[in-house]
Amino acid sequence: MFFLTFVKQSSRLLPVILFQQTNNIAMKILVIGASGLLAGPVIHKLDESGFGLRLFSRNVKPSMFINDYEIVQGDLFNPADLGKAMHGCDAVHISVSGVDETAATRAILGMAAEKNVRLISMVSGCTVSEENRWFDFIDRKFRAEQLIMQSGIPYFIFRPTWFFESLEMMVRNGKASILGRQTGTYHWVSAEDFGKMVARAYSTGGAENRIYYVYGPEKSGMKELLERYCRKLHPGIEKISVIPVPMLRVIAFLTRNRQLKFAASLFGYFEKVSEPEIPEQDPILLGGADTDFETWIDIKLQEA
Repeated sequence: MFFLTFVKQSSRLLPVILFQQTNNIAMKILVIGASGLLAGPVIHKLDESGFGLRLFSRNVKPSMFINDYEIVQGDLFNPADLGKAMHGCDAVHISVSGVDETAATRAILGMAAEKNVRLISMVSGCTVSEENRWFDFIDRKFRAEQLIMQSGIPYFIFRPTWFFESLEMMVRNGKASILGRQTGTYHWVSAEDFGKMVARAYSTGGAENRIYYVYGPEKSGMKELLERYCRKLHPGIEKISVIPVPMLRVIAFLTRNRQLKFAASLFGYFEKVSEPEIPEQDPILLGGADTDFETWIDIKLQEA
């Protein structure tokens, strides 16, 4: 069995065919940020693939999952908590948000060296690059990536584009809205496919020390896809509102709302920066992120 994947080495994207699968039965993986949106599908697919798992975050609970897992609650910036969580683990998957990712990654790598961790993976973003470091959020991710690549520990870095699952966050109180003039198009991907790709990377010999772009099979604009989403799941919503970023910044300032301030900055960034194009001769498929929007929305309707 083989997998064809998007990889990046230095400044070049290269197609790589991966054949051999490793024996994953004995490997235990610590998932840091286990209560986050993107952690759930990764946990599910790693579990399906036979890995041992330990889940770590401030508020992770057994009730969040169907299966039973080792659960450790704590603060990753507390060495005692982090050491307890990482003890006996062979690998660490970093899926954190809402923290300084550079500082978090530095703390994790320091403990990983003490605990003899032999594999690290990280969720980053598709626009993370040297040229986009002017935006603090991207700069922190970029520096976190660099720390991992320079650590001497084998790694996977995943750079996903926008997820279908983020569409629901754009619907509130019976209204759908987009922040800013989002004219870019993206290869939207399902979180389930992302989970499969992470599990396949861990299961495949020779997949280490690469950056993997995580793109879905179709390219769509944000407003176009939100309209399609609402027609299927929120048929009562007839119009998508566009809220200007400057207005958001004023509201955030007046209300002292930090989350709104960050959202205004983030969507302002995406007004200026596009999803990077991958040359056709460099296909980006780690086992295949092949779920298109219609397939994904049909699954959502069945679950509703």
